[in-house]
Amino acid sequence: MMTDQHMLIIIILCGIVTILVRVIPFMMISRVNLPDVIIQWLSFIPITLFTALVLDGIIQQHEGSVGYTLNVPFIIALIPTVLLAIYTRSLTWTILGGIAFIALLRFFL
Repeated sequence: MMTDQHMLIIIILCGIVTILVRVIPFMMISRVNLPDVIIQWLSFIPITLFTALVLDGIIQQHEGSVGYTLNVPFIIALIPTVLLAIYTRSLTWTILGGIAFIALLRFFL
């Protein structure tokens, strides 16, 4: 019983720290007028992070081996996800669609 209470306290504290780490920078930067060059540079961050996550899922390195392999189900799910992204131009629908496509592939394969 004590372990459950300790875990709950740890989870709550981790949530508070996570919120603070994410909210405080936005509060600080919202009061500063950033130059246009920095704003333009910051606009590239979402697409670079999304690309890094996609490539990390597609290209895999197995523990104890040399070289890389391709994750074929991810590549198969990537094709309709990219088409959905082009069609909807919505990050939310793209992510939800990609999750649905990979879930369907895992269910049927």
